[in-house]
Amino acid sequence: MPSASASVPDSSVSPSRSPVYLEPEKLERACRMERLRRSGPGGQNRNKVETAVRFYHPATGLVGEATERRYQGENRKIALERLRIEIALTVRSPVPTSLAPPADVNLGAFENLKPSKIAASADARASLRWFARLQGSKIRVAPSSFDYAILVSEFFDVFEANGENLSATAAALETTASQIVRFLAAVPKCLEELNRRRTRLGLARLKP
Repeated sequence: MPSASASVPDSSVSPSRSPVYLEPEKLERACRMERLRRSGPGGQNRNKVETAVRFYHPATGLVGEATERRYQGENRKIALERLRIEIALTVRSPVPTSLAPPADVNLGAFENLKPSKIAASADARASLRWFARLQGSKIRVAPSSFDYAILVSEFFDVFEANGENLSATAAALETTASQIVRFLAAVPKCLEELNRRRTRLGLARLKP
């Protein structure tokens, strides 16, 4: 049976913003953490301690879980990353209508952005964070980066705003459909969500 930790939900989160933007420690406080005992391969000691971790996010009902590592700290980090991906794929937000950044965005991270890119963010309805990750039409972000789940979330927000038209979305985000597919394929579940939507529309599945 799982045992609940002492994690206490953080009630200070603005309801108007997706929790995908929360720093890891704040997202943890907004969750209930369970320590789990898992059976299966992994050595004699695997069943003797509760090393698996599950995060439950009450505000969205979403879960991130990790069981594969021997140490709870490693599983905790992976479980939180998986929860952020679940949030990015599930929780939709209205696309921005102005250049005004959220109060918790560090504008210093965007100081090298060209003025044309900053101006484009209003029309493209994506954040400065997205354009800071573009190099030409290439999306430069590792799946291990904190920004990855945020960019996935913003892609699907803009995708919905463009009627789930991938070409229009790619144009709005100043990239290409093939670059978006590569970007999403870094975490297979993200590309699967795009393909699930395309299948619903009667369109062909995309491969990386």
